[in-house]
Amino acid sequence: MKSQKEILVAYDGSSDADDALKWASEEAVRQGAPLRAVIIDDVSTSPWVHEWSGDHDDSMRAELIMKEEGVEAATTERHPGHVVPTLVHLAEKASILVAGSKGHGRLGEVFVGSVTQHLAAHAPCPVVVVRPAKKTDSGRIVVGIDGSPASGAALEFALARAEGTGEVVEAVYGWKMGRMPIDRKGEMPTSVGEKLDDKELLLAESVAGARAAHPDVVLIQTAIPVPPGQALVDASANASLVVVGSHGRGFFSGLLLGSVSHDVLHRAHCPVVIVR
Repeated sequence: MKSQKEILVAYDGSSDADDALKWASEEAVRQGAPLRAVIIDDVSTSPWVHEWSGDHDDSMRAELIMKEEGVEAATTERHPGHVVPTLVHLAEKASILVAGSKGHGRLGEVFVGSVTQHLAAHAPCPVVVVRPAKKTDSGRIVVGIDGSPASGAALEFALARAEGTGEVVEAVYGWKMGRMPIDRKGEMPTSVGEKLDDKELLLAESVAGARAAHPDVVLIQTAIPVPPGQALVDASANASLVVVGSHGRGFFSGLLLGSVSHDVLHRAHCPVVIVR
């Protein structure tokens, strides 16, 4: 899969940024896309100002990493400004924006909770938050489904990527079951099975159009009575990537502010992609 749009990666010289840059470099090589590493010298008056700003060795380190990874069209830039709006502006020409899950000092402590969520809420392209993959050769992309347009966009992203990587896509629909009713014989009533059937039908209907549009991709469906955040975290242990929509329905709604975002961004066992 070739791409003319550049891949943009936020870099600050931290080990997490190194991981993000290596992931972005591999993606640039796979797509044949140009890669731009951006170092932001934060000029704000926030307490992060001296934490994000790196020295000029950062530029040399970024260039070395991209060269070692075999990126043919690579550039490194420094920009003064506020971190989030600067990256959002630069991302207008990007196919994806890649960032590490943490950074230097105090910024590192709040990166996932603040900067990354703001990028995911406002960036004009998908945002990839690179976390270490528990199983690097899983051959599986996990995508969260809830029937919303945003989860549909996430599924399309996952399938399009799988066409290029040859990976399997697992569509996961999770929901909070609540108390599990058990009758006197220790068996679940038929209503529980009927509810599961309803969820599986909703999942099948949600992926039907995308499945038809990508017939060469193996797409499997998993409906599970587990809260969606936990369902995706569990599934991520056997995945190369987890893809979620930025807004959804039910327990996926408010993804950028609620428990799902916290679970996935802080606990996933592989890189996370947030698609608007």
